[in-house]
Amino acid sequence: MNLNMIFIVSSWSEFFLELFQYKVPVSELEGKFVGLYFSLSSYKACLGFTPTLVDVYEKLRAKGESFEIVMISLDDEEESFKKYFGSMPWLALPFRDKSCEKLARYFELSALPTLVVIGPDGKTLHSNVAEAIEEHGIQAYPFTPEKFAELEEIEKAKREAQTLESILVSGDRDFVIGKDGVKIPVSDLVGKNILLYFSAHWCPPCRAFLPKLIEAYQKIKTKEEAFEVIFISSDRDQTSFDEFFSGMPWLALPFGDKRKASLSRTFKVHGIPSLIAIGPTGRTVTTEARNLVMIHGADAYPFTEERIKEIEAQYEEMAKGWPEKMKHALHEEHELVLTKRRIYRCNGCETQGHLWSFYCEECDFDLHPKCALEEDKGSKDDEEKASPGEGWKCDGEVCSRA
Repeated sequence: MNLNMIFIVSSWSEFFLELFQYKVPVSELEGKFVGLYFSLSSYKACLGFTPTLVDVYEKLRAKGESFEIVMISLDDEEESFKKYFGSMPWLALPFRDKSCEKLARYFELSALPTLVVIGPDGKTLHSNVAEAIEEHGIQAYPFTPEKFAELEEIEKAKREAQTLESILVSGDRDFVIGKDGVKIPVSDLVGKNILLYFSAHWCPPCRAFLPKLIEAYQKIKTKEEAFEVIFISSDRDQTSFDEFFSGMPWLALPFGDKRKASLSRTFKVHGIPSLIAIGPTGRTVTTEARNLVMIHGADAYPFTEERIKEIEAQYEEMAKGWPEKMKHALHEEHELVLTKRRIYRCNGCETQGHLWSFYCEECDFDLHPKCALEEDKGSKDDEEKASPGEGWKCDGEVCSRA
């Protein structure tokens, strides 16, 4: 498929792209690498990515590379579109052109920002190189499979050579801070197990996770001194940072520290809270430490595959002798099946559970093993007490929350 086919609009004989007041025929893009930049002026991630893309674009143009970008705006207001486009050195589809929606559907747009790359032959090279540009800049060009394989080898070598200093030291920024802003040299942390805690005061899931992490931290510290957590803030101002950090018993990067952006790219942090485990050698142990703390708490330490396998073996042993299926007075409509469930909320005691549950998939109904296996749970008195207040309604086929 060539570019004229991609940009075709039935009411026009030939499609034109706009560059401020100028119009450029699509035919001028033939034979070039073309990036289709799906963006929205009100979206923070797009605003943050655009300057990086401008830098890459201008460097490639200065080198004489045959590369062009066309912005596909998703803005609803023309003034916002014009102001946003005015900061860009490339082309764009006209505001609210019908092709914008067609292209979003054609490329199955699912995230912003997205930069689709079309090769000189008019075929799609990559569905979104935005992350690659964030990580590698101009080195990601020309976005071919061969180039990405080369970059992966480079990244693999970097991961194998990773040390705590290589990820936490940048220029004269060779420290983290403790309480009252006291500076702790990164060199003091070498050889320890480290958790990098990406979080923010404004984020409800972060605030909900914090007590769980503090509990695990304190239990681990009583047994293992060579362990530390470093808070990496996404707070919006110093006051919010100070308030949130004041309730934490560990260390932090200073508010607004530029190392946060580098660490986010290195560990591909796209959401918070996120918890990255770094081992004593400085290499990454896991990027999924948050889930491990949520499920296993302090028992997950030091977050290695070996430790998790040990825990899972213990849980397998625990389940020996339990029935594979059972009927229960709190859920008489269907059998409950012994199931591995990462995290759930027990419909019996209304507290969190993990790993093992007696579960009804059809109704999304969970019972802790301790609730399901209590001998007196099935008694009529208990059933009468529990059933009316459980917040569920059943029609004989499906149970749903009232």
